Amino acid sequence: MKKAILIVSFGTTYPETRQKNIAAITRQVRALYPDVLVAEAVSSTIVRNVMKKREHMDAKSPEEGLIKLKEQGATHVAVFPTHVIDGIENHRMKQAVEEYRLAFEQITVADALLTEPEDYTNVAKALWESLKEETGDAPLILMGHGTEHAADSSYAVMEQALRAYAQHPVYIATVEGKRTIADVIAQMKFEGIVNTKVIVAPFMLVAGDHANNDMAGEEDSFSSLLREEGYAPECILRGIAEYPAIREVYLSHLQKTTGTLFADITAQNRPGILYGIGVGSGNPKQMTLQALEIIRSCDLIVLPAVSKEECYAYRIVGQVCPEISDMPLLCMPFPMIKDEKKLELAHTRIYETIEDYLRRGQIVGMLTIGDPGIYSTYLYMHKRAKENGWQAEIINGVPSFCAVAAKLGISLGEKKEEIHIIPAAYEVEDTFSYSGTCVYMKSGKRLAELLDALRSWQDKTGKIYEVWGVSNCGMAQEQVYYGLDELEKAKGYLTTVIAKQKK
Repeated sequence: MKKAILIVSFGTTYPETRQKNIAAITRQVRALYPDVLVAEAVSSTIVRNVMKKREHMDAKSPEEGLIKLKEQGATHVAVFPTHVIDGIENHRMKQAVEEYRLAFEQITVADALLTEPEDYTNVAKALWESLKEETGDAPLILMGHGTEHAADSSYAVMEQALRAYAQHPVYIATVEGKRTIADVIAQMKFEGIVNTKVIVAPFMLVAGDHANNDMAGEEDSFSSLLREEGYAPECILRGIAEYPAIREVYLSHLQKTTGTLFADITAQNRPGILYGIGVGSGNPKQMTLQALEIIRSCDLIVLPAVSKEECYAYRIVGQVCPEISDMPLLCMPFPMIKDEKKLELAHTRIYETIEDYLRRGQIVGMLTIGDPGIYSTYLYMHKRAKENGWQAEIINGVPSFCAVAAKLGISLGEKKEEIHIIPAAYEVEDTFSYSGTCVYMKSGKRLAELLDALRSWQDKTGKIYEVWGVSNCGMAQEQVYYGLDELEKAKGYLTTVIAKQKK
């Protein structure tokens, strides 16, 4: 029994964007399925011919790719399309699969990016979180390919999902579909958005010919038409597969397929192991030798963030373990909400994704700042893994409050003094009556409320407190604050506040 995955893309004649998008997906698939034969196919005849002429690359069609896999002895094949919608190209690929179905013991096809209702929500979140900083307050226009196929309606559904998630003016216009850039311009004017900067980006796998010419070209393009109507377009020439969070949505479709197709052959000689790895508060020199050793032994690194660029823990590790940049990464953002039902659903979805890798016998490490045992999202995964019989271990890191106390040169507790560790995201008024030292973790978003409450308590009781704070401890942007007045200037989610009643 021999497993294989055939990755099918429309293709592109632009080598650079091919490497950043299609090759990035292929590398990740190969890393996640080290025992599986992974092949590629290009569905566009024109693209294959250009690749052969310009680059002397003999790209295979989906049919040729399946024939080659048969020759190599593949028996169980997962066909993995990178198409955005289930349109003409995806249906042609499915027809090719049907023609060769009897050539294999089993062959299945993963879904296109936008297939099920939840795909729209997942893609909206992944795309907006990847683009929101560059977009800022400007309207965002995405360029989709479009099609005469009924699946063209997917773009309208996607636009609504993006608007609902982002709470921001987001539009999707297509090159060859029903909704054009002229339609989007008319809608923006109707909504009162005129004579302003707009961000324009591809909603396509790659930033190839359409992105460079139809979107960003000097003439007869999205950009030129926007300029003619008084807008100031700024184009982002980046395919959506450059965003790790989008790649994870694609890969989740592949995992659903292989989870069934390879079900009887996924067991490895070694059992899967899950590690929660604490990387300390920010100074990479504080990472333990054990943490570095475990990271290097992992088959997959899980980042609790939308992308590696937004992950504090990844940036810390990268300074002392540069090889992490070449390791397979799984970006799984944890929602910061208090709705228990929504949290449970989100945690279950994330855990099920991680467990899929454990079933394949992979060593999975989830990075977390500070220590995994202290208000860490890792513990949600740890408990589930333990309950399901997996080996799960915690690798300690230096807690932020210990690093902060060291930076301040103060003691957290002496003799009989109590130490209270408090999550500042919740109500804190009742904590001021505690004796000893109060440490308020991740105070940034509610810092003003905490400081006002402390002042009110001092005025009400006459008790005086020594108060310190450190933002981004151990990082390049570290800031130290002494007293309530200085703390008013503090910024950043990673702000730790320490309060001690004066004796």
